[in-house]
Amino acid sequence: MYSRTKNTHLDAIGYEIEMLRYCREQMQAPPSPPDARATSLYIEGFLIHFRNLIRFFSGKRPRPYDLSTADPETWAGRLLTNDEVMLFQVAAECLDEDYYQAISKYLQHCTALAQKGQHEWNIDGMFEEIAPLVREFERRFLSPPAQALAAEPSGPSATGKPAPLLMIVPDRRQA
Repeated sequence: MYSRTKNTHLDAIGYEIEMLRYCREQMQAPPSPPDARATSLYIEGFLIHFRNLIRFFSGKRPRPYDLSTADPETWAGRLLTNDEVMLFQVAAECLDEDYYQAISKYLQHCTALAQKGQHEWNIDGMFEEIAPLVREFERRFLSPPAQALAAEPSGPSATGKPAPLLMIVPDRRQA
């Protein structure tokens, strides 16, 4: 029996990011000996994790149990700031529109499109498109100080001004 250890919802999102990177790295490394099956497996793995992440970041939730930036209290323990909504949801909306359906048709079902091999995937280009969202998400929510902050309830800022787009997360270990 096999299992994947994900203790929290943030772990599940971190897993998606880790697997996206792993699949890309494996495609970049020349196989020895070349194995078309392994390459296909890494392409499909990349696509499924890419699709999961763009749907998560875009805030679209076709099912009530999907993790999403539309319901951040489930995984972050707080609401997103207006800047975070703009950063993640608005940026990912374009990626979702560009890729989600095409990937779903290619992977999720046995389709003529998938069988004819009519789709070429620019894996490096796709990775570069999502990389800024992933890096910022990791910085804000997956680094140890960010995880501690995500567990704290959010409130209005002391000045009443909107939070800056990029916030510095204090290192609470030194306090």
